Amino acid sequence: MGHSSSLNNRSEFLLFHQPTFTSKMVSAIFNILALLCATSALAKPLVKRTAGYDVNAYEGLGPDNANCYRQTYQVDVTSNNYVFTNVDSNANETVLTKLLQTFVGDLGNANGNFTSKYLNGGAKKNVTATYGISGILCTPKKSNGKPSTTVQLLVHGIGFDSSYYNFVGQDISEGYSYVRTAAEHGYTTFRYDRLGTGLSEHPKDAYNTVQGPTDLAILTEITSMLRAGKIGGTSFETIVGVGHSYGSVQLNALTAASPSAVNHVILTGFSANTSAVPLYLTSTAYSTATNVFPDRFSSKDLTNAYLVTLAPQTNQLNFFYYPYYTNAANTRARQTEQPVTQGVLFTFGMLPGPAPSFNGKVHVVTGSNDWIFCLNNCYAVPVGSGKASLLDYVGSMLYPAASAFSTSIPANTGHAQFQHLSAPQSIEEIQEWLDANL
Repeated sequence: MGHSSSLNNRSEFLLFHQPTFTSKMVSAIFNILALLCATSALAKPLVKRTAGYDVNAYEGLGPDNANCYRQTYQVDVTSNNYVFTNVDSNANETVLTKLLQTFVGDLGNANGNFTSKYLNGGAKKNVTATYGISGILCTPKKSNGKPSTTVQLLVHGIGFDSSYYNFVGQDISEGYSYVRTAAEHGYTTFRYDRLGTGLSEHPKDAYNTVQGPTDLAILTEITSMLRAGKIGGTSFETIVGVGHSYGSVQLNALTAASPSAVNHVILTGFSANTSAVPLYLTSTAYSTATNVFPDRFSSKDLTNAYLVTLAPQTNQLNFFYYPYYTNAANTRARQTEQPVTQGVLFTFGMLPGPAPSFNGKVHVVTGSNDWIFCLNNCYAVPVGSGKASLLDYVGSMLYPAASAFSTSIPANTGHAQFQHLSAPQSIEEIQEWLDANL
């Protein structure tokens, strides 16, 4: 991955003065408010255009067993970003494909062409900025004895927004909603749309702005906001990070860079085996989102380097394990698929990996047939390794100081873990693990 020492390491594992108001002034104010209300009523299509689907009609705020509200938070961060050169966020797909080809061909070669031509020799630069991040806090209507100062911080992966954790729709069981099951157990959850997805801000620069280090800086600041009571007015004492895929990669990087940011982590759709990453990057056939879904995404909102999987087949190959999912779930996942920038694809493997100073509890839950992190078989460990599955390497290689480490492997389950038939059971298992470990 060009200058990707972290990715190399991951591979070797196995492998974010009061005025006075006159009557005329009051009348003018009311007129302005009326205009704003009318504008707001007319703005609903913008919600669909930004997220690629009507978030309000599809997801709402959350399940009926929790009190939920959405807010756009202005998150101030300083991130140590990679400096891309010779790139254009509005390049055509021929150029974007050439970039990907060069990148994948140079994976593991710190002195490769990609690093020298496009990554400025691996140079980094501190970038200070404020991003609008949309998040939803859900507090359970019944606490079931759980402290109000505990929160599950839900971090979604590539191809999704925060609705991954409240996956609902026609013919989709309530058990697919992680937020609902968590609320049943009395847990508060906070989920947010990663930068460039859902209702969060979509910066035009898909390389120097929307990349792995930016996402990590945002995640780090969100944990600080949760601790300080800046989200929901509660100063959360116990934060359990729950990630999926790239969300798990971010949480792993967070525990490596800031070991006390969260208390415990649950990593889903994740392992220490990155051998299939080149295959994932190519077999998804990532293409310009506005070309693949012209009815969902607009060039007014997204530049060309915001990408989605090319076709249902390339999405299925990487995210689903046939036939262990319903047509309804698969269709809804495609209808709500979110874009990823090339900047993120080129830098997520460069995030910090091992977290030797993290002493919280770690639970890894990955489907037995995860394509991206297990190449379809999470039990494929070397003879004589002493490991029961690939997930065990997360403990020995990434979390040697964890106070407790455990794994769970849902059968017949692909990478889009909470969209398979096993989702209700695996979500329940996670809550039971929390009940027993907090």
